[in-house]
Amino acid sequence: MTDKHNTRKISRIIAVVVSAVFAALAVAGFNRTGDVTQLVLFLGLSGFSYMLVIYLFKGINRLLDAVDDREH
Repeated sequence: MTDKHNTRKISRIIAVVVSAVFAALAVAGFNRTGDVTQLVLFLGLSGFSYMLVIYLFKGINRLLDAVDDREH
């Protein structure tokens, strides 16, 4: 699959940053409260946010492809 719109790199960067924020919140919250449930919840949210950002950018790529197809 080609990356016609050059969004692969930016989507990965944004996904990693968002995921890292939730992972940092998980660790900081666990250190403060000692609640394992909170740790697991935020680590799960971290993984989910990574997949969500990648999925959103796939949708953006499809939208850009549709706009390109309409112009030609």
